[in-house]
Amino acid sequence: MSKRKITITIGTVFQDAGDATRAIEIAKGIKKYQPDDIDARIIFLSHGSRFEQKAISLGFEIYPVEPKMAGAGLYQDLKMTPQNFVGDKDLAKEMIRGEIKAYEEIAPDVVLHGFWPMASLARRMVKKEIPGICFVPLPLTDAFLDVIPDVPDQIKILAVLPYKIRLWIFRHIPHFIKKRIPLLRQNNIRKAAYELGWKGEKLLNLFNLLKADLTIVNDLPDYYDQSKFPKDVVFTGPLFSKATSDESVDPKIYEVFDPKNNKTKIFCTLSSSGSKEMLKEVIKVFTYGEGLNWNAVILSPHCPVKEALAILGNREGVYITDKFVPAQKINAMADIVICHGGQGTVQTAIHCGTPLVGVATQQEQFINLSNVAARGAGIRIPLTKWNTKLIQKSVNKIITDKKYKEAMLQLRERLNSMDGEKNAAEVIWRKIREII
Repeated sequence: MSKRKITITIGTVFQDAGDATRAIEIAKGIKKYQPDDIDARIIFLSHGSRFEQKAISLGFEIYPVEPKMAGAGLYQDLKMTPQNFVGDKDLAKEMIRGEIKAYEEIAPDVVLHGFWPMASLARRMVKKEIPGICFVPLPLTDAFLDVIPDVPDQIKILAVLPYKIRLWIFRHIPHFIKKRIPLLRQNNIRKAAYELGWKGEKLLNLFNLLKADLTIVNDLPDYYDQSKFPKDVVFTGPLFSKATSDESVDPKIYEVFDPKNNKTKIFCTLSSSGSKEMLKEVIKVFTYGEGLNWNAVILSPHCPVKEALAILGNREGVYITDKFVPAQKINAMADIVICHGGQGTVQTAIHCGTPLVGVATQQEQFINLSNVAARGAGIRIPLTKWNTKLIQKSVNKIITDKKYKEAMLQLRERLNSMDGEKNAAEVIWRKIREII
């Protein structure tokens, strides 16, 4: 029996490690659980990314899309600001136009996309709308406003209030007001779509920009009251890159994280969404007080290693590197993780049962860290309070209060009981059969 051939394109924030690795895991799952009567061609759209070769090595295709970018990161490529995912309206127009052109040329049967409004808009702006499936770390629909675990730091008038008070106030703000907060509006992308001739439903905010025929949420269902969400939002469980046997660990890391010494071991992995200044605050943690008694592995994506070492000084037991490290293997050796809170990083920490201290630089990270903190498995430090003294105090609190570790082990048990890859793939294939 001949197989039915279909084409699936995947649009994602290929400049961002979190969205890129999540997209690759989604693609692997789709291929692994592909029905026997279907032969799927899977194509990644890319404006430029260091993850292209990873996708190619797994047998997937790359389709270059205009405008071409360096693939350096969100701030460099997308000119991201605290309120706008794409910091320039004309750049957003170029990207949407480029994706429309790509879809017209490829003519896919289905468009899968992550946290990437350009893909959702473009698939609906071609001559004949293409069915879409969205995979995201958060349930980004109107209902999300009723279950959000904390008030975003950007709403400063509320963020300074005690936790229970600010959350009560936020949840009693009318929906029509909450849906119009600047963070959700994404004005540059909305205006770009309208200037390119958007004629669909009113683009009120991010929820409309990411609209799809099906939305799958790659997170623990336990975080949310699923009864509040429509049927086209499905919680399929955690999805993150697993360690492989061929991933080697730098011998210097084994030396610093030697299980024979009883020093607290800290893994600092601040992603590309952070800054050099934020990383420097972490490095200084290990230069005085309690920090002198801790060992650490510090990833330095923003600061030249030589400059970072100058801040650290003559200090044994701390290894700073700008090279790739197998995150899951390092997490398993660490006692505490310091991070920005991207979903992949957080889920990897949970998988290993490692409590964390984090600071969010964007909203997905904020929600991830807030969910973990709400369950007592970590500490989220507000962006405006990220400093050496408070980081050290937070780390010390997790060391001395064993409840953080116990709470993280409970989360680990739940997370490891789910097969997010299989769940996501099966839900996606069911939907594909419905819509093509």
